[in-house]
Amino acid sequence: MAGIRGVRWLPGGRVLGIVGVVLALLAGAGWLAKPVWQPWWYAATLCGGHLSGRELAELLPAERLQGAEDTFGTGNGPLRCGVDESDGRHFVLDVRAEMDTGEPLGPLDMEFTVPRDLRFAYPRSVPGFYGKFGPVILQECPKLGPDSEGRARRLVTKVYTHGVESDPSPESLRTAVRIANGANVETGCGADALPLPERVEPVREVSLAEARDTMCGWLAGTRLPASPSGERWQVVAPTDEHASITHCSLIDSGSGRPAVSLTGWYGDWTDKPFERLVSSNLQVPEGRSARDALLGQDFGRAAARCAGESANFLATSYTRNHTGSALPMSDVRGLLGAFARDQAARRGCTDLRLPGPTVHPDWDQE
Repeated sequence: MAGIRGVRWLPGGRVLGIVGVVLALLAGAGWLAKPVWQPWWYAATLCGGHLSGRELAELLPAERLQGAEDTFGTGNGPLRCGVDESDGRHFVLDVRAEMDTGEPLGPLDMEFTVPRDLRFAYPRSVPGFYGKFGPVILQECPKLGPDSEGRARRLVTKVYTHGVESDPSPESLRTAVRIANGANVETGCGADALPLPERVEPVREVSLAEARDTMCGWLAGTRLPASPSGERWQVVAPTDEHASITHCSLIDSGSGRPAVSLTGWYGDWTDKPFERLVSSNLQVPEGRSARDALLGQDFGRAAARCAGESANFLATSYTRNHTGSALPMSDVRGLLGAFARDQAARRGCTDLRLPGPTVHPDWDQE
């Protein structure tokens, strides 16, 4: 009988050799529980081929996989794909790309159930953030033109990684960018192709003087309150001034924590989520509405009209244990007003509405 190179045949038909040893080692290491080809197979066959096998393997190192629903390549409705764990008990990775229509319960609706600070883990060249459930990218679609209501069409790409990771990773961010670029082509959106980020962006804190050259430069020319620790202020300015979501933060260098975070949200899609944000967290007084600019115990909301659509501005301020505002709400209100006025001037916005001085109680306060 012809022998197999590297294998020694023994009586009784048992075989010992390189193959057996390798299989035993793989089994002991758990590799037989998940075929090593799976990430590359699904990357090549799902989501229009826009996934990376290496990144999928990094995100899901142990799970046995099976393909989920895949509508990429159909050109119909929301584009959706992903991989599930093969036992069907829970999802592993869910990918969606769809046009935002400005309607209630749209693709970004769940980002607004509570006032919170977003994590901007992309370079400025990528219009996105790390949301409640994973990476989110929001792109305007110049080739599609406005909809019947005159609103800009926007492509929203989301990668649900909630069951996979608790913090941003380069692999999930690159996955979101790959999907966004593929969906951009398939939908005819016409947005510029996004560069693949090499890493999760660290929080870069700069001095007030250094912030002058950023979209948060207005802070350098504003009379600022004292920081909670009494130490100097630093600034975080992670977004481009033309993005659909903009952000500035004031960091107390004594504690290293943000004392106030300010975000601008552009488009009619922001109205309903912000109404729910206000109505779910504030006791809106009689004669006022959740559509108004109001001030709460640790956040404030302002509004305007920009390029024919709504814009909403949010200021949040928390202590370390979320037991109140890090700054007096009068100071938070002043910073929100300065931020909203600066944003309105940059974008030619009108009908700017700022909250009054009354601090309305939370729902859980009697």
